[in-house]
Parts: sequence; C-alpha cells; structure tokens
Amino acid sequence: MTNTLANPVRSLRQAGAVLRGRRAAQKISQKQLGELTGTAQSTISDIENGVVSMSLDVYLRLLEALGAELSVADRDTI
Repeated sequence: MTNTLANPVRSLRQAGAVLRGRRAAQKISQKQLGELTGTAQSTISDIENGVVSMSLDVYLRLLEALGAELSVADRDTI
C-alpha cells in the first residue's frame, strides 16, 4: 500500500519540520537517527529547527533512514 501523505516544503524551516515529524512519528531520537546516518545529533537538531542549511545529499539520506523520499510537484496556485 502506498502512502500518499504529502508535506509541501518551500523553506528550510518546513524541511526541518517534515523531518522532525517523520522522526517523531517513528519514535526515533535525534541521536538514533544520527547513528543510522552518520550525522551528528546537533546537526539534526539544527536542521529540524531550520537554523542551518543542508546539502540535498544529507536531507535525502535522513529521509531514506526514515522510510521517506523527496518528490517534486507543481506548486498549487491560490
């Protein structure tokens, strides 16, 4: 079964919030995610709080560890 839940990301802060939400839903600590991905816990904290930019490679590695992936879609117009 495919999960169709989408989280629009238009800023570093939103990217961090998506990551934090996925991690929390799986009851994985920042430290555990760091150990899974080779990323420092402090870096994950900074990413989740939107205070540091990250490379796409790092973001994809974190998403992969959480069983998620990045998708691109046309932006909805209001």
